[in-house]
Amino acid sequence: MKKLNYLFTTIIMAVLALGCDPVEDINERLEANEPGISTVLDYTLTDDDYEALELSFGNFSSMDDARALIPQVLTDNFPVLGEGSLANVTFAIYDPIRVENYAVVAADYEAAGLSNTYFSGLGEIQDFLDLQYPQAENGDYVSLTYQVLADEIQYTLDTDDFDFIGEELADAYPDPAANAAQYHSFDLRDDRDSYWTEEMILEAINVVLEDNFDNVTGQKYNVSYATYDGTTAAESVTLQFDGNAYVVVGGTSYVLTAADFDAIGVEFATTYPNPASSAAQYDNFERRDGRDAYWSDAMILEAVSFIIDTQYPDAAEGDQFQVTYEVYTGSAGTEILSIVKEGDAFVVDATASVSTIETTTVYAFTNGNWNEPFALDAEDYTEMGQSYPNFDDEDEAIYKLAIFLGRTFPYAEEGDFVAVAYAFYDGSTSTEYANFVFENGAFVNIPSVIETSLQFGNDGTTWVPDNTIAYSLTAADYAFIAAELGDTYPAQTSSMANYGNMDRRSGNAAYWTDDMILEAFNLLLDDLNPSAEEGQKYAVTFDIYNGSNTTETFLLIKTDGVWVMQ
Repeated sequence: MKKLNYLFTTIIMAVLALGCDPVEDINERLEANEPGISTVLDYTLTDDDYEALELSFGNFSSMDDARALIPQVLTDNFPVLGEGSLANVTFAIYDPIRVENYAVVAADYEAAGLSNTYFSGLGEIQDFLDLQYPQAENGDYVSLTYQVLADEIQYTLDTDDFDFIGEELADAYPDPAANAAQYHSFDLRDDRDSYWTEEMILEAINVVLEDNFDNVTGQKYNVSYATYDGTTAAESVTLQFDGNAYVVVGGTSYVLTAADFDAIGVEFATTYPNPASSAAQYDNFERRDGRDAYWSDAMILEAVSFIIDTQYPDAAEGDQFQVTYEVYTGSAGTEILSIVKEGDAFVVDATASVSTIETTTVYAFTNGNWNEPFALDAEDYTEMGQSYPNFDDEDEAIYKLAIFLGRTFPYAEEGDFVAVAYAFYDGSTSTEYANFVFENGAFVNIPSVIETSLQFGNDGTTWVPDNTIAYSLTAADYAFIAAELGDTYPAQTSSMANYGNMDRRSGNAAYWTDDMILEAFNLLLDDLNPSAEEGQKYAVTFDIYNGSNTTETFLLIKTDGVWVMQ
């Protein structure tokens, strides 16, 4: 859209013929307190205006409040202005960071083009947020609740855990509990009073995990522990929280490493040359169908089976494995393949289920991407001179964070945007957010009270929010109209091109009628603002000659796709 003036400068409209010096004419009429004057003005609310509206903080709390209250200010301050007047009003509004909550449902994963009802990596989360919030701007925040693949947590029972088991299960299993606390192991000798059955060990591990973790449904844990059956040995079991307890799940978990992808590159170099080369180079499987390096499900099963067979040569019939590996779908991600040993081969384990957990993470839109806000570590607070890993004064936090960001991002460029999450103590500790932009060599906080503007129009009775765009024709616009309508109105366009105005003398050969001008302005506004929405208004001021040089203004509104007179 070119040369659009949204009333950020004062423009005088000549809905009424105002003569050669409209500013002087209006001032004279204002002094005479003549009602019904039509003009366009810029106005910034003053402290007195906020006080008159009984706004003690000197700002509005919402745009709705501004729309409702500003008309009273205009009526009080400009009582002589009447129908057709426009006022572009600048005011302060409280605009704190607001975090929108969104819970992803099954249909959302499908809409995002995913075959699974979970996100396997940051890339898929970012793609979803781009889809969900196509108009996102710097500083937008979303607290997203979603399903994600659960990384298996490794945990080893230590001496403190065995002591805790001894206390918690003393009443249920007095001898085994006492023995576990004394020797920090589970006695597997079934002829002893201190004997631990598999069910008892599972109960003991539940006691420990419930004390150490948050009981996240779907989360897996590989727990190692010491046993004694004449000699001390280490055993492990994989469990998953099912919503009520930690239960044993089948299969061994395995994550493909860079060395595994190198081995796949060598093993399948002849069978799948391009896919094998890509896997070895990028440590992932290319999953974009149609690419030379594409890995199909069947090919991945071959590669995974090769690795598991190499790593677990003694795997027996029925042994299960859950294999996690990196993939590339246009962004980085992971997949999990569950396989089971059948005869001499591994096949897809149809009985296995992917382990997912529900998580909630805050993401901020900065510099064109969704990412977690920059978070401070405990040592960062120490570096900024804080006694504790938090702030308890907002002004101090903003001041120190601006300096800290400058040190942390020494190569920041003009306009770089950083969203920051920091701990704030006010009787209890919570997470607060702040936005900074790099300007003139330093990071500057974007305040919670900002200046913005709204346009209001006088409808003859009161002031109402108005979207009218005041626009004055330029030399280029007259040339455009002449080029578009030269064949249709040769005399009119020739005169206009010669004098830089429209002849409004009725009966003259070069006379522009209202309908002809409306036709010209339809062409011009469609060129200036082709995406203008239904209901958009324009106040188009143009030079005329009616015996003297002056101006005239047409008030137009887009209705059913065309520009008509208001």
